[in-house]
Amino acid sequence: MRRILVRGGWALAALLAAIAMGLAVWEPLVARPANAPLPRAYDTRIVRDLYGVPHIFGTSDADIAYGIAYAHAEDDFATLQQVVAMTRGRFGAMVGADGAGVDFALHFTGARETVARDYDKQPADVRALLDGYAAGLNRYADQHPDEVALKNLFPVDGRDIATGFVLRSPFFFGLDAVLGALAKDGPLPRETAGAKPDVDSPPALAPGAPEPRASTENGSNAFAVAPKRSADGFTRLVSNSHQPWRGPVAWYELVVHSKAGWDFAGATFPGA
Repeated sequence: MRRILVRGGWALAALLAAIAMGLAVWEPLVARPANAPLPRAYDTRIVRDLYGVPHIFGTSDADIAYGIAYAHAEDDFATLQQVVAMTRGRFGAMVGADGAGVDFALHFTGARETVARDYDKQPADVRALLDGYAAGLNRYADQHPDEVALKNLFPVDGRDIATGFVLRSPFFFGLDAVLGALAKDGPLPRETAGAKPDVDSPPALAPGAPEPRASTENGSNAFAVAPKRSADGFTRLVSNSHQPWRGPVAWYELVVHSKAGWDFAGATFPGA
């Protein structure tokens, strides 16, 4: 009996290994890339400063979007591919079990279905931005096929880029905590905005030791300078959202200058 059980165990292990190998081969075969945006010329110039930060110049805002994607791919194509895989439900195929949860979230939120329903309702200039970004990624992938991590991941289109926005936005509002609690059959996290501040009688400012904060509290901070309070009359918004150093929600620094009026210095997310 023991010999039979041992043989059965080996047979089961062999079967599971065969299934895993089959899935590894089958997944890229059934995955389908998007239709690339219609070909067009992009007037884009990328210049890097002494720190390696890309300064992107273009005639139109779509030209800028193209340049952002290409410059970012030069610096971190691996992370951009992760974002694309997330929008296709293929993150698990790329990184394993950790990515399967993101693939579940994609289907749970209906991100692709939302984009399929509403994409054509967006203004033409918005869709041009998304298509320009997709074209920049496709150009880099075409020029560096050895860096592409999954078969049939490219080309991408504007809908893929939009899906990245729809998928990731809910996580900034705590969706990951809710999904984690549901997966563990645990209590859902409680949310509260705290007590309403008394703006009519603010407390007097006085020096003192900072009060300890609960470990569950986290967040971001920002400050703005109005034109009348700045020396040159410009508005400034400075923020620190406490993002990770790496990954799909890590900041990427850049400067853009569009003849259409898009002048910006700051940071963006991969795939955004």
